[in-house]
Amino acid sequence: MKRAHWLIYLVTPDAQTNARVRIPRIIAIVFLSLAALGTLGFARCLWFLGSYGYAVIGVHGLERENANLRKTVRFLEKFTSTKEEQLAAVSSYENTVRLKYGMHVVNEDVRRAGVGGRPTSQDMLLASLEDPPVRQAGSVQARIEGLLREATLQDSTFSRMVYHVANQHELWARRPSIWPARGRITSGYGYRMHPFFKRKLFHEGLDIANRIWTPVFATADGIVSQLDYTRDWGNRVEIDHHGSGYSTMYAHLRQSTVVEGQVVRRGELIGYIGNSGRSTGPHLHYEVRKFNRHQNPMDYILPVSTAVD
Repeated sequence: MKRAHWLIYLVTPDAQTNARVRIPRIIAIVFLSLAALGTLGFARCLWFLGSYGYAVIGVHGLERENANLRKTVRFLEKFTSTKEEQLAAVSSYENTVRLKYGMHVVNEDVRRAGVGGRPTSQDMLLASLEDPPVRQAGSVQARIEGLLREATLQDSTFSRMVYHVANQHELWARRPSIWPARGRITSGYGYRMHPFFKRKLFHEGLDIANRIWTPVFATADGIVSQLDYTRDWGNRVEIDHHGSGYSTMYAHLRQSTVVEGQVVRRGELIGYIGNSGRSTGPHLHYEVRKFNRHQNPMDYILPVSTAVD
């Protein structure tokens, strides 16, 4: 039996002659195997080069993305710091107003709304394993979450403070607090020698003397509850400062400028000084009552420089 072998024919360009080379089968197989391995190796090199190029492009893309993320984190950190400062200023202002209006200030621990606390060992271990940018982003996130909680609480406490202040202003608006007219005090609150009865009687108001037609003003917000003429008081106006328990009376007027049931504001003209009723001369008799009990009007007249509205 003949051995298997391979024949290679060599043909010259002029096709006149040719040569034949006999190659053993094993050598041919080895040669073809090496050629196939070489081709496979070259293909793998190409694949590795392509993968490396793709990875390089991906790394550059991730670097750009990370740079943008770091820029965003820095912006958020700066933004958060600004908002924290603004919130702290609002909190300080609120506490100042609360003190002025006799309210309790809000404790700092309450304002922080549970933000903070000692980190656990597990938290510290996880934090140490994180990259600095990741830690920075986590810190900013925690600050933003805390800021949102504080802002929510701030809105609640500030709203309650505004409501209280508004109520206080309404009470102040209904509390007598200014001079009812310009003039000279001729008789104060308390016991005095009565000009007609010639004996000591308690004077329940304040007499302010001035010329007839001197303007008389309401000393607080209210409603004209009574408008009449009596033998003793002459032309008289009474104002009920509704909701406050206060009422005021203005007597011996020359003329009133309001009608019963009219709503008046502090400083609004309600009449003019006169000499009507039982009077020894042009003056205004002014009374302040609290729950129908007479008060010293001087206790309800603030200095001119004091703002009451």
